[in-house]
Amino acid sequence: MKSANGLVFFVLLVSTVCPSDSATATTTSSYLSDADRSRLKKVFAGALDYKDLLSVHYSVLGYKLLGEAVPKQQDICKTLLAAASSTSATPETLYYVTNAWRSVGTCAGNLPAASIAKTLTSVVEKDTSTVPELFYAVQALTNVGQKKVDAGKLIKILQAALKKDDSLLNLGYSFHIAAQLGTDGTFAFDRIEDAIVQADEVDSRFLQFEGGLSITALLVSGAYKLADTVNKPPPITGDQAVKFANYFLSRRSVQTPKGAYSLLEVLQTLTNNKFHLPVAITLASPAAVSLEQPRVSVRVSNLLGKPLSPVPLTVTAESATRLGDEVVVLSKKKFEPSTEDKTVYSVNLMELKPERGLYKLTVSAALAKPDPRLVGNVGASLTVKVMCAVGVENVEVGTVDADQTTQAKMSKVAYPKKLATTIEADSLQKLIMKFSLKDKNTGKPMTVHQAFVKLQNEKTKQEIIFVAEPDSSRTYKFDMDVGSKAAEFGHLSGPYSLELIVGDAVLSNSFSWQVATVNLKFADQAPSASSVKDPYLYTLKPEIQHLFREPERRPPVFVSNLFTGLVAVPLLLLLALWAKLGVNISNFPFSLPAVGFHLGLGGIFALFGIFWLQLNMFQTIKYLLGIGIVTFLCGNKMLAKIASERRNR
Repeated sequence: MKSANGLVFFVLLVSTVCPSDSATATTTSSYLSDADRSRLKKVFAGALDYKDLLSVHYSVLGYKLLGEAVPKQQDICKTLLAAASSTSATPETLYYVTNAWRSVGTCAGNLPAASIAKTLTSVVEKDTSTVPELFYAVQALTNVGQKKVDAGKLIKILQAALKKDDSLLNLGYSFHIAAQLGTDGTFAFDRIEDAIVQADEVDSRFLQFEGGLSITALLVSGAYKLADTVNKPPPITGDQAVKFANYFLSRRSVQTPKGAYSLLEVLQTLTNNKFHLPVAITLASPAAVSLEQPRVSVRVSNLLGKPLSPVPLTVTAESATRLGDEVVVLSKKKFEPSTEDKTVYSVNLMELKPERGLYKLTVSAALAKPDPRLVGNVGASLTVKVMCAVGVENVEVGTVDADQTTQAKMSKVAYPKKLATTIEADSLQKLIMKFSLKDKNTGKPMTVHQAFVKLQNEKTKQEIIFVAEPDSSRTYKFDMDVGSKAAEFGHLSGPYSLELIVGDAVLSNSFSWQVATVNLKFADQAPSASSVKDPYLYTLKPEIQHLFREPERRPPVFVSNLFTGLVAVPLLLLLALWAKLGVNISNFPFSLPAVGFHLGLGGIFALFGIFWLQLNMFQTIKYLLGIGIVTFLCGNKMLAKIASERRNR
């Protein structure tokens, strides 16, 4: 059995302080990676196989956000043109059609822009239009180049609709409508704060609105677009921006085209707005360092995994604190930028010769010229594991008498060699081994989580594993009383391989080392069948069969006959009285039930006689069951007939 070197690494991101806000902000926990983008592309590709206009719309827009070419463009254009030409097209349908048509950009022919504009203008000017209808109409008019609408009338209709229903969904739509109106959209800016205060905070790291990803993305992107239009900072703090970003990135596994589009669109907005720029600081290397791999690499990027600026950042390891005892081993250490990737920075952590264990690395990033938009870029906390290489020293193995009256016979062996001679150990001795483990990084003695001694029979491959325990000086000791452990080995004497197994979560060179061969001799071995003088002792015994109780001895024949005669006296007396009084044979009903009943009754009496002579109880019950059923049925029929004849007299 060999210890595995595989380790599970993890990244922990915790709270940081945002320099542009007085409130404490969390760091952005991740970013949209290339693998995430590929998965979202598959979501959009799958939706294009359907004729559903909604899915096609979001898939086409999703391809555009990913910067990918839209497949099956002419088929899509035909679907869009057919939907636009339908007489039953709604504002929502026209919004999907014009949005997708504009995103494809290469469709042959033209949409019926005049009829579309006429339909949508009537919606914008109708007092009873709902907020979603107004949103679809305004956006679709913009898509077909009809940007001129009566802003004053539109605002009045929109405000009236919001008085009736100012749900989060309607507020989100109103922000996007107002963003299309330029400075006239200021009327909706004050409602952003009303919406943001309704966000739910989860685990002090996420902010979201009831309704999930789509509504949250609609509100957040609308708020930033409206703020950009009116040129005012949105009533969203840097702390809130980071928590919204954390929520969106936690939904990277979304599987619907609408959700995937909403995710990409809002991440683009959070990355490209002029008010907040959430920064993602994550590990770019395995979360473990060792002498072989001494550098820790971090990635500093925006939410889309791109560099924050064309010039390198100043990335600083504020501190490295060992978990458990809170010892700080590093402070204000600068990271070096990578020449291959502008988002990656690294630092040599092992040059400080830290002790093995888990460390909390606090990282901050800043531009040469401070940018107030940056949020979540200070105090990002990453967990790093410092690995060490273990060395084994002062290895001694040998035997000593169980009563320890004599000096132990020990042999030294150096790792990774095997002891040349075979160790002999009988049932009156103890097998002992001593060794020390040293941290090669620091040269100090160390203990590990796993230190086992394995004894394996070289013939049967049976193995038994014992635990080696360290003493106060961190010297590991193993001793085994051969006689007392005989039963665990099955009393199987012979050569055994002695192996030392050392492993730990922070070891980079866990190992299994065959130290020596030990010849164990056990006393009182269990005898084998071939060596026993009486082989019958270990053979199958005859099967035990159940026997009935033997019948008791019968009385003498004279006594039996006399008793039988005495029993028969009442019967003889009955027959004598019948002869004297006379028997009314003529009144006997000669029918099948009557004959059957009397024959059955006679048969029962005869069966009792035979039972007395030779049958056992079980045989008698078996026969009685058959005769008794016939007698009962015949008797019941006979008595019923007699009763009927008496009633008819």
